[in-house]
Amino acid sequence: MKKIIIILLFILSISDAKNITATYKVSFGIFGRIGVAKAVLQVNKDKTYHISIQAKATGLAKLLSDGRVEKYESSGKIINGFLVPDIYTATTTTHSKIYKKVFIFNHKNKKVKVLKFRIHANNTSKSVETLEYYANNDILTLFFNIKHYLDDFRFTGNKILHAVGANKKDGKVNLIAPTGKKLNDLKRYLGKKAGHFLIVFINQKIFASKRGELYLNLNDDGICTKAVLKDVIFFGDIRGKLINLKETN
Repeated sequence: MKKIIIILLFILSISDAKNITATYKVSFGIFGRIGVAKAVLQVNKDKTYHISIQAKATGLAKLLSDGRVEKYESSGKIINGFLVPDIYTATTTTHSKIYKKVFIFNHKNKKVKVLKFRIHANNTSKSVETLEYYANNDILTLFFNIKHYLDDFRFTGNKILHAVGANKKDGKVNLIAPTGKKLNDLKRYLGKKAGHFLIVFINQKIFASKRGELYLNLNDDGICTKAVLKDVIFFGDIRGKLINLKETN
């Protein structure tokens, strides 16, 4: 069940409202509802931002994952309409351990330092390293900024982007904005007629989905309303759906 939470993360594209809270449910074949995720974005008057996402397994998935809860946070500045991260944090908590990564961006020198903490049975280990690659996004800001990279969804074709928190080797994320028959197939598959449709390869092996192939439907604000992780071994697809959205200025 370790990789279930990834689907909760990648469906959370966020609009440019000043404050937003989005809640999603995730279902997986015969298991039914296996998780829930809540995302909160705050944009401040001083042109800084903070994103917080908490994702947790529920039901059988909660039992099999040792009560797994994951929290992702990104904070930084807003520059020319783009979210530019200073710090990205990923924390995994179970009943028996805590594992935390803190990524610190040095955009001037194009470096990203990562601090790792592991707490298990009252023992704490720490390490510091520099990533082998640089990206000017983390995975949260990437999906916030996606409208800009896709020219407000006017772009069609293929695009390669990079984000800390995506592929471990180089952070590569492949985006495809389909047209023609592929677009119509995607609409039928997702059961959606309106909105913007994307295929995203997160380039990580999730169950038997070798590249982590995601089908996404987004509204005009860039909020994901439905997502499918394709071809998971034995059980078909993992599906995510927006169940509650709250926006304030």
